[in-house]
Amino acid sequence: MSFATISRHPLRKTATFVAVALSALALAAGRAEADDLIDGSVRAHMLAHKDGRVAHLESEYNDVFVEKRGPLLALTTRVRNEKFFHSIVNLTDPDDMPAPYTRLMTAGLLYPPSIRHILMVGLGAGSISTYLGRAMPDVQIDVVELDPGVIAAGRKYFGLKETDKIHLIESDGRVYLNRSKERYDLIILDAFRELGIPFHLLTREFFELIKNRLAPGGAVASNLAATTKLYVSALVTLRAVFPTLDTYSDWKETDERQSIAVATLSPRPSADELKQRAQALERHYHFRYPPQGYVGRRVTDENADGGELLTDDFAPVNLYETEPLPKKKR
Repeated sequence: MSFATISRHPLRKTATFVAVALSALALAAGRAEADDLIDGSVRAHMLAHKDGRVAHLESEYNDVFVEKRGPLLALTTRVRNEKFFHSIVNLTDPDDMPAPYTRLMTAGLLYPPSIRHILMVGLGAGSISTYLGRAMPDVQIDVVELDPGVIAAGRKYFGLKETDKIHLIESDGRVYLNRSKERYDLIILDAFRELGIPFHLLTREFFELIKNRLAPGGAVASNLAATTKLYVSALVTLRAVFPTLDTYSDWKETDERQSIAVATLSPRPSADELKQRAQALERHYHFRYPPQGYVGRRVTDENADGGELLTDDFAPVNLYETEPLPKKKR
């Protein structure tokens, strides 16, 4: 797998003009602050590093590697000598998201009526949080990462920095949500261990907790490997908590398909509503990867045959994540 395969009345007119101008100025100031999200000297140093393994980091939670190929720097793990890519950044372009699934994650932006506060569970190399932080400088982003080694690697090798808008929080995602009383417009789930998603972040009880931490109209977007029984079981479990569940994926990328499941308590938006929301977001933020490009990939009735409800008392994640689904005809 290559690195790349892993947005009238005169007074009223005047008031409107002033409001738009002030908004533009605020966004321009925010974009200037967005440059503070990356330590350019770290990335320049990494760019000058020879290709291949840059670092091997062992922690209490993970055995991770930092690897470089050209301008791409990746955070990977190995299981039984098989390499798994978890996050990739472009050292020469902080607005690039080389891994296709990270772009699909932005489909979650289409669901909340407004976005002021985002929670990410799982940091990786920070490609998603950096992209959103640079594109949406008026949004508060909290990133919760269990492994202090991953946070340290993010700073040392990927040049990640904290600002008053982006916070890096060392904690288990579920523990954090239990303790926090914050309400989020969008919660993004992208946590991993060496092989897959920690089981306690896939159960009905966890999704109930997420439901209670969403702001009105809020949504949760979860990155899932879509080729095993664990995937359909995750869909069954999400549907047990959220009345609306859409999935986004791209079969053309690889047979080891990643799918983004977006769940909300709100009624399912129509395709036209999604397009209107995407256009409004694009007018305001000018994304490198406009969310409108993913509207056509939505599936509203993803087949979950064979899936089982995952609970704190029944979550055989290790078994299900290695049990393949029948290949879908394309």
